[in-house]
Amino acid sequence: MLWLWLVGLLMACGGGVETAVPTETEFAGGTIYFILQEPHRQALMRYDVAADSVEPLFEVPVNAWISHMAASPDGSQIALTYAPSPGENEIQFGYSSLYLLLADGRSEPRPLIERTADQEVFFNPAWSPDGAWLYYTHVTPLDEITFTFATHLERFELATGTTEVLAENGIWPRVSPDGRFLTYVNIDRDSLAAELVVADADGRNPTVLVPRNRFVTLDSPFFSADGAWLYFSAVAQQTSSASWWEQLLGIEVALAHDLPSTWWRIPVNGGEPESLISEASVGQYGTLSPDGRTIAFSSRSGIFVMQPDGSDVRLLLEQAASDSLSWTP
Repeated sequence: MLWLWLVGLLMACGGGVETAVPTETEFAGGTIYFILQEPHRQALMRYDVAADSVEPLFEVPVNAWISHMAASPDGSQIALTYAPSPGENEIQFGYSSLYLLLADGRSEPRPLIERTADQEVFFNPAWSPDGAWLYYTHVTPLDEITFTFATHLERFELATGTTEVLAENGIWPRVSPDGRFLTYVNIDRDSLAAELVVADADGRNPTVLVPRNRFVTLDSPFFSADGAWLYFSAVAQQTSSASWWEQLLGIEVALAHDLPSTWWRIPVNGGEPESLISEASVGQYGTLSPDGRTIAFSSRSGIFVMQPDGSDVRLLLEQAASDSLSWTP
């Protein structure tokens, strides 16, 4: 069934660590955008790191849902995979389109690519460093009666409206800081096993860096500032979890991910994955600070920061955040 497949695609990380809020921030300032997940409330938030202040950018209406978001490199607008409310007393199934939202705090999301079928889904948006392209995963039904469908990793050129298909069964796209390379997670349709792939920015010359049999699942890859490393969050062993149907479609659930996971990195040129954090249940979605010297990641108990080698893990913001995070200048 379509949603069973989507549940598998969106599996991965969760949890939190016990730590103290730092009294001073030695890392870069800038703005962190995240999706706040609270009971009966979802909102797109903006956190001023230097001022240590948080404000809502967009309060999600009742029975609507943002699945993922990504701020543009200059922080002027936000790409959303968004499902507006289907109407009062109607079921929110989370079938999302791709939207853009100006980061002025006064605008409403406007459609960029709208669904053309009832069971169509967009998720995992990511910008190219120059802001010219939006990468995303696109699920389209082949037969709504038999629940067969196709999953493609695509990119959209904002200037021309051109859409390109880059890979089949690809999720979690991220582009290297120099714009030359693309990383994503490839999911096997039958087993739902995940492998980490690096390719040219247009999807050509894909190379598997982490094979499917290495972890139970993995997600949230991103490049180091110099492009030499790929970071990712991975589940090392199978554990019990809450219902994924409930996790995926339950708009009032605090988080979308609930499997214990840890942060890893691997050289882009290949090698053995290196564990960064020994304690499980810490990571969901990672991103780099504007100066590339600090990693931030979302967690059940808040947003955390750490050094690129996995040391000095600290709580930055004690607010429940979903698996989307952007840090802009």
